[in-house]
Amino acid sequence: MLTRNKYIVDFAAVIMFFTRIPVKWSYFSNKSPNLTQAAWAFPLVGLLIGFLSGIVGDFLIIAGLSIFFSTIIAISISVLLTGAFHEDGLADTADGFGAGGSPEKINKIMHDSRLGTYGTTSLILGFLIRLGLVSSLVENGYSLVSILCAGFASGKLAILVSCNLIKQSKLAKIGSIVGEISKKNLILASSIWFFPIFFILPFFGILFGTVLMIIVIAILGRMSKKALGGLTGDVLGAIAFLTELIFLLGNIVIILN
Repeated sequence: MLTRNKYIVDFAAVIMFFTRIPVKWSYFSNKSPNLTQAAWAFPLVGLLIGFLSGIVGDFLIIAGLSIFFSTIIAISISVLLTGAFHEDGLADTADGFGAGGSPEKINKIMHDSRLGTYGTTSLILGFLIRLGLVSSLVENGYSLVSILCAGFASGKLAILVSCNLIKQSKLAKIGSIVGEISKKNLILASSIWFFPIFFILPFFGILFGTVLMIIVIAILGRMSKKALGGLTGDVLGAIAFLTELIFLLGNIVIILN
């Protein structure tokens, strides 16, 4: 029996795309998933990933484990839930941009299954920075659930903003998956992102973090245009990962001052 509710179908499609959570798609629809139509649910799935991974970390903290160790476990669960989806994009982008060359050469390097020095370094630094940011916020009274929800939802929203602001590369395959997002979906996605976070983080922290996110999107967008002629799926993964970090960094700066 197929589910007829559009929003449930969209949510299931985004869960299937961004996570390893089993979804029996035939129960929801007999058509292929339309991620452009379902884009409004991107931040919602980010909130779900943050909740599922953060709740375990918070339980470990309550059970007496250190914040440091509990944060590592929570982050590890998030990676298992997503299959390191955005982490893979970050590493591939770092390898491709780091090596340089023609767009075709860069694209070939980015699709090479082997991990290079740039990719390895970016992953190590990325995880260390994520661990430091999340741990610092928890030490300042925030729960792992709230912080991971805010971070992952921000990264997912950044994907939508990037798709609407920066053209896609001719070498990209994401055009058949995610196209330009409608204003209605973008407003809905932004609302889903903003309202929970408004009750979690300080307003000026959200504002500063958002400004930093836009800067990161602009920088990576410009680099992507120069290297590849536009966005690819891997670059969007890198944008999601890095905007998550920079948004949390912006909030820490405000909270600690």
